Amino acid sequence: MELVQAALPAFLRGALNTLIYCAISFPIAIVLGILLAAMTTSPYLFLRWPAAWFIEIMRGTPMITQLLLLYYGVGAVLAQVNLATWVNAWTAGVTALALNYGAYEAEVFRAGLKGVDVGQREAALSLGMTQQQGFVRVILPQAVQIVIPPLINDFIYMLKDSAIVSVIAGVDLTSVLRVWVIRNSSNPFPLYALALGLYLLMSLPIAIWGRRIERGFAPHSPTSR
Repeated sequence: MELVQAALPAFLRGALNTLIYCAISFPIAIVLGILLAAMTTSPYLFLRWPAAWFIEIMRGTPMITQLLLLYYGVGAVLAQVNLATWVNAWTAGVTALALNYGAYEAEVFRAGLKGVDVGQREAALSLGMTQQQGFVRVILPQAVQIVIPPLINDFIYMLKDSAIVSVIAGVDLTSVLRVWVIRNSSNPFPLYALALGLYLLMSLPIAIWGRRIERGFAPHSPTSR
């Protein structure tokens, strides 16, 4: 118990940093996902192909590889032009999370747009709306209702995946756990239990809120990862 009490302040700071990583990364991922979804559904090949390749690359390669490439590879390039300070644990971590999840959110939004019945678009046009007006007033609100539940699920996934920043010395809950386990290797179980409890405290309220929202929406929504 004394070990838990001694470690708790550092663990709470690590948990706060985990939330900050996600609070910054996830909105960027959503914006990127919307942009990519719009590009992949565009009639123009010069928009569809780059978006499709980006999505497949980000989804088909490990996030840890993407993170290390950003931190060491991009950092080395920027160092050549005296901009190495731009790449640190925070910027690399946020960028890696945002880019990786942006690819997944693109598929969520694309599925959400396709989940709206074609008749809704035709009905909007029959009422005299333009394509843009019909999209903003009719299609988009219905698509948003479809994609909210998987977006909430992905935010919970990001809370756990943010632990990856510990490999580049990012200060999050997992990195704090690692330091304390090294210092107290003879009795690490209370530290693991404390970290597990804090991850649950961060994710469970969001999961419960997400289920309540999901019950109020249509039963068929795009499946997230």
